Amino acid sequence: MTENEFRALCQEKGYSEVKVKDFEPHLYDPAHTHERSIIGLVVSGEMTLEWENGASTYGVGDICEFEAGTVHAEKTGEDGATIILGFK
Repeated sequence: MTENEFRALCQEKGYSEVKVKDFEPHLYDPAHTHERSIIGLVVSGEMTLEWENGASTYGVGDICEFEAGTVHAEKTGEDGATIILGFK
């Protein structure tokens, strides 16, 4: 999926703010929540999201979406990650 296709998907799903974010290598952000729902497309590297019931790793081309208030932790590997994020 291209960045333009992802931005169109965000608009279709009601995500009004879209931005590109770089996550540093070996990041660990402990369990937290966000006030807004988030959708993300990984464009480089990978990120593991740890949920209350397990973990999921997302690599280049993968999309993750979760609702506001979802408890999760974020972890990157040695290359960090660049993710296009949509918020609503």
